Amino acid sequence: MDPMADMRTARQAARQQNDPHVDVCLLATVNAQGRPDVRAVSLRDINDQGLGLLLNTTSPKWQQLTAQGCCLHLLWSTVRHQYRVYGRFEPMAAAEVQRYWNRKSHGSRLLEHYYEAFQAQSQPIPSRETLLQGIEALTRQYPDKDDMPIPATLQGIYLFPMEVDVWHGSPDDRLHDRRLCTRTDAGWSSTVLVP
Repeated sequence: MDPMADMRTARQAARQQNDPHVDVCLLATVNAQGRPDVRAVSLRDINDQGLGLLLNTTSPKWQQLTAQGCCLHLLWSTVRHQYRVYGRFEPMAAAEVQRYWNRKSHGSRLLEHYYEAFQAQSQPIPSRETLLQGIEALTRQYPDKDDMPIPATLQGIYLFPMEVDVWHGSPDDRLHDRRLCTRTDAGWSSTVLVP
């Protein structure tokens, strides 16, 4: 079984079913004290390079995944497929980062610049008004989203999968089809797991 091909097929089927999480994955990391952290992030792409993400280097998630690694979890309940993905990170080409930047809304772009200009992601601020005032200042600086450069703190990466736990749900009898796929020099090896 090629888990990447399976993942792309399942994602396309989920998109056709209007799955609300088709462009979302859960990023699980561990902080320096050993506490697990998990958060939803936008899944930009699934291709031969891996699973594409745009992340801000000022964020705790960036610090954690570069120090400790991570696991990505994808769940498309409309097609009863889920995947846990482990691997190594590869940088995304600048042209790909630009392509995903071009898809971001004005507000999303402003927030990326806020991290660089005012306060890093997930850091405390005095109030929500502080955030809104900073966004207002950036809106004056960048009234047109197409004139906004990509901030240096925004990085594109691919998680190049080395191991994928594949789960195909079987709700009628709960005898789910579960396989552990491991990348080898020859491609993928697959082991059936008890669900």
